[in-house]
Amino acid sequence: MKTKNLVTIFIAIFLFAVSINADQVDEIVRAQLAERHIPGAAVAVIKNGKVIKMKGYGLASVEFNVPATPETVFEIGSVSKQITAAAVMLLVEDGKINLDEKISTYLPNTPEAWKDVTVRHLLTHTSGVKSYTSLGGFELSKRYKVGDFIKELSPQPLEFEPGSTYKYSNSGYSLLGYIIESASGKSYWEFLRERIFGPLKMTNTADRDPQFIIKNRATGYEWENGKLVGRDYNLTDLFSAGAIVSTVADLAKWDIALRDETLLKTSSKNESWKPFILTNGKENSYGFGWNVGEFRGQRLVSHGGQTAGFAANLSRYRDADLDVIVLTNLGTQGAGSAIARAIAKNYIPSISLKALKTQTQTDENISKLVKTALGDVLQNKLNPELLAENLIKTLSTERAKAENSRISSFGKIKKLDFVGDETSNGKRIYRYKAETSKRLFLWRISVNDEGKISEMVLEEEEPV
Repeated sequence: MKTKNLVTIFIAIFLFAVSINADQVDEIVRAQLAERHIPGAAVAVIKNGKVIKMKGYGLASVEFNVPATPETVFEIGSVSKQITAAAVMLLVEDGKINLDEKISTYLPNTPEAWKDVTVRHLLTHTSGVKSYTSLGGFELSKRYKVGDFIKELSPQPLEFEPGSTYKYSNSGYSLLGYIIESASGKSYWEFLRERIFGPLKMTNTADRDPQFIIKNRATGYEWENGKLVGRDYNLTDLFSAGAIVSTVADLAKWDIALRDETLLKTSSKNESWKPFILTNGKENSYGFGWNVGEFRGQRLVSHGGQTAGFAANLSRYRDADLDVIVLTNLGTQGAGSAIARAIAKNYIPSISLKALKTQTQTDENISKLVKTALGDVLQNKLNPELLAENLIKTLSTERAKAENSRISSFGKIKKLDFVGDETSNGKRIYRYKAETSKRLFLWRISVNDEGKISEMVLEEEEPV
């Protein structure tokens, strides 16, 4: 009897704690939406394989005053890549695709320059094929088939030898979509419906193409010059690199299906969630459609998504068995990821910036440089003696100036702590935690050979 009572009490305490955390999520999301001028969002939190929070916030359409709900359909951008990668792995399981086969086996008329590019290279962004989203001529209105896409992209030289370097390439994931079509004998969208969306009952997940009438589709927005504006509809054709629309309700089904062998074999998921080894023997933290690695003691697989008017994130903290899905209808870079991280910290305090310990910086000159330069930048003073030319150009945009003004609104930096460094792709990265009276910020800094700051990126922030 006593044991039963103890179990009952334990369950009650656990459910009470979950309820409190879920209520705090409301405060976190609403604060983020207000501060970042995000019209609407939808969130799902999954703990131990169960949905413990699923809710919409704000507006799916400002014009028509339509609230966002868990059934609101958002563009998920590059979160689509994990679904494309899963489709590839299903065909690997079927014996129709070999990860280490040359892509010319599956695609017609590929250029000679691509002769050593494999399916694995495309999946891991190590192919060297230039990303078409940095080029003109790939507008959605053209709706290229495989032959036209390859013909248009072929004149671009490889940016590096396949397998030697990581560089994010949407081209690689569009080519994977055409490989799926070649290997399956079906269109990319038909294959996804038959093998993924249908079996998982993801009934609100589809192609974002504006020609399709999609019930409950959210409107996308941008924040420019201090006001909300409609997004630019001169869209790039993202195809299998990022053209999926979905809901948090559907993506929760997707996420839960990855916990067992409902969709993919365990061996396929393990292959997808491991880092790629470059030809120099170094490890790169990108698997198949997922960023993979460790985050402050937690094994984390995640991916953000960004399109005109939308931002998204799906993060899986595997050791805490906590998954967070965030979809928004504002195209601010990293907005979905910032909200997802803030929610995760609510359930995993050990990943908070507050828990990040100060370390000893061996080069005091770098700390002095960062302190001076950061103070100047947040006042939109760009000193060429401290900042590299490329960084000055980046920080000169109206969007960058507005962001610096937002950060400055939390007060002056009263404490700047060095919290670690690392080498990534041959570049030394330094991280500093800046504290104001109201907020903590984590900055990623790089210094070039001339001793000037060449990279200054705000990675995280949270209330003090």
